[in-house]
Amino acid sequence: MEPKGLDMGDYEEHYKDCDIEVAVEQVLTGVKAHFRVTRAGAVLKDWELVHIDRFWPTEHAAAEAGFAAARAWIDGGAAG
Repeated sequence: MEPKGLDMGDYEEHYKDCDIEVAVEQVLTGVKAHFRVTRAGAVLKDWELVHIDRFWPTEHAAAEAGFAAARAWIDGGAAG
């Protein structure tokens, strides 16, 4: 997981032959994360909200949840 750009809460990671982007935001009710998956610049999965079931997770934990959801989506064959 590497920071992406200048904005806090934006991360990226290369996984298998895909690129994963995760955005983490602080909201009134806690922290939320979104992910998207691209390959060679083409969007395979556009931004999807990740359900975070931990109470008051940290930004890092929310980002990890986003990456885990994206990896599961890729591993499930959807990126085929």
